[in-house]
Amino acid sequence: MDSYIIFIVIFIFVIFLWVFLIFKFTKKYKVSPEKIKFFNTQLKRIITNWSPKEQVIDIDKLYHKILLESWYQWTFWEILKSEPSEIWNLQKIWELHKLRNKLVHDFDLLSEKILKSKSQDYQKEVNKLLRQLK
Repeated sequence: MDSYIIFIVIFIFVIFLWVFLIFKFTKKYKVSPEKIKFFNTQLKRIITNWSPKEQVIDIDKLYHKILLESWYQWTFWEILKSEPSEIWNLQKIWELHKLRNKLVHDFDLLSEKILKSKSQDYQKEVNKLLRQLK
């Protein structure tokens, strides 16, 4: 009889754990409409007021803040490593984040044309993420 009760308790625990894990990993987090509006405003400010180099750097920061707002934690690199389901093109974000790191840490001079193109790519990715989190 005791083993039967232990079996039932273990069975209930396993089912509870299974439901919890499914809920945790399939739930899509949303960001409030006010925050989305704020992030869109910040993106427009960055695009309007900064040089292409500053745009890439600041859009990278903005992307990270959006992910933090949608319940992710840690550094941007750690978040990307966890492969968030909200990111449509993870490889593209890795590429842009590496470019940001290069701009911040190295003295390699990239042309304005390349930086402008990468900034536009990053803008598109931010817009995709914000649409995903609505």
